[in-house]
Amino acid sequence: MKVFLKRRNSKIEAVGEYDPDSKKFIVKKGTVVSDEVAHSEKFRGANTIEKYRAEYVKDGVVTKDVIFKSASTAANFVTGASTNGLTAWKSEDGIPLKELLK
Repeated sequence: MKVFLKRRNSKIEAVGEYDPDSKKFIVKKGTVVSDEVAHSEKFRGANTIEKYRAEYVKDGVVTKDVIFKSASTAANFVTGASTNGLTAWKSEDGIPLKELLK
């Protein structure tokens, strides 16, 4: 199922695809990610996100599809901060992934 993650006051514009059967989440090539990655005690995934971005992001744009094990990890990759993927990713109509999975 195709879902989107956009943020009003930033240039983040992400397209994702979630497979409920395999529970895998793909952040699609061409996605625009945040400029920065938040380094804080609360967000322990910052180093992993930076490693993924070094491989898959050039000039703020994802260069090839990236597979994640969860919607939240995919959302963290896109936003550069701790993000609940079940509420951040939404259908074209604005319905959160959490509702789509019910």
